[in-house]
Amino acid sequence: MVRKLLTRKTYEKFLADLPKERCPFCDYRKYQIVLREGKNWVWVAALAPYWRYHTMLIPKRHFRYFWDMKEAEIKELTKLTRVIIQFYREKKLHRRDKSLIKQYVFFWRLRDNLYDPISKNIRYDHFHIHIAPDKDHSWEPIIDPKAHLWDVNEFRKS
Repeated sequence: MVRKLLTRKTYEKFLADLPKERCPFCDYRKYQIVLREGKNWVWVAALAPYWRYHTMLIPKRHFRYFWDMKEAEIKELTKLTRVIIQFYREKKLHRRDKSLIKQYVFFWRLRDNLYDPISKNIRYDHFHIHIAPDKDHSWEPIIDPKAHLWDVNEFRKS
């Protein structure tokens, strides 16, 4: 049972030690730090956060793809994201450099291969959305300066 945030290394060990038939998102009451619970979604602290105040929204129903959401899940997701951002704003959270957080990111990943070669763990296919504060220009270290050179016509229908 997890009741505190973990380093990435400890989190990888936690995942490796989980019984393979267990999904730590389906069994969220046992494995997650619950911040708020709705009818279809649960808001949790990211167990091994990427940065401070990193949280996640996890559907109670196990599905893999964004487009597998049911109408009731979409409606509640919309309401919860509004509540969560309002919560972040009301807390007036600051970064370590003391600057006020005024920007947020929401993201989800679709993995074609659930095996992670770095951690050597299988990632769970339970859909979830990451929510975290963003810092102005925080993406610049990973921005490709030649990204504008890709041929957008590759994506157009012939």
